Amino acid sequence: MTAIMAADKPAPNPRPRRGRSSVSADEILRAAEHVAREGFDALTMRAVATEMGASPMALYRYFATKDDLVDAMLDRVLGRIDLRPPTDDWLVDLSAFATAHRAVLAAHPWAIVPLFTHSNPGINATVIGEAALSILARGGIDGARAVATFCGILALNYGWFAFSAARDATRGTVDPEAALAGALAMLPADRFPRTLSVAGELAHYGSDEQYATALGQVMRGVDAAARTR
Repeated sequence: MTAIMAADKPAPNPRPRRGRSSVSADEILRAAEHVAREGFDALTMRAVATEMGASPMALYRYFATKDDLVDAMLDRVLGRIDLRPPTDDWLVDLSAFATAHRAVLAAHPWAIVPLFTHSNPGINATVIGEAALSILARGGIDGARAVATFCGILALNYGWFAFSAARDATRGTVDPEAALAGALAMLPADRFPRTLSVAGELAHYGSDEQYATALGQVMRGVDAAARTR
């Protein structure tokens, strides 16, 4: 009897998919970023469509390929960099630019890998390049030296993020600082005296304070190069 009643009971209707016309490009990008937060490998057109309750075909109305979608996502992210109005100190402005760029990378860790493979995803990549080159020009740094300096700042930020990303990925399961401090404490003092003398600092590698120190050293080098042009 139970089996007969179960058979007679109608199956629940699946959630209806939204039509193409009810989906906007902005909504697609918001959904795509939500999916990408689980890791860039999780990003597919189908996963984004599922997040929105729509058919994958609805996405192709705006983005012909996944690469087109990723380009638009990266352009959206780069547009969030806080490009502040210039002050009367170009070196302070350059440091602020670098810090703002790093902040956006830290807020969107999924974007790091595709930024390497999508070198010019949209107009905002050019906007931030123009902003940095304009700051350097105020300091008398132009041409090849300006390009090298700009690339060096980007490399510092990408490298800094990659350096600390593996540590941050373990948070929630282990305390990475405590684990590193424990490992350093096991080292023989007669062989690694310098390392042990900065064990506390090494246990917090990649911190905001250490970034500020490293960036300050880069800025002093840029300043020295500008003075000796």
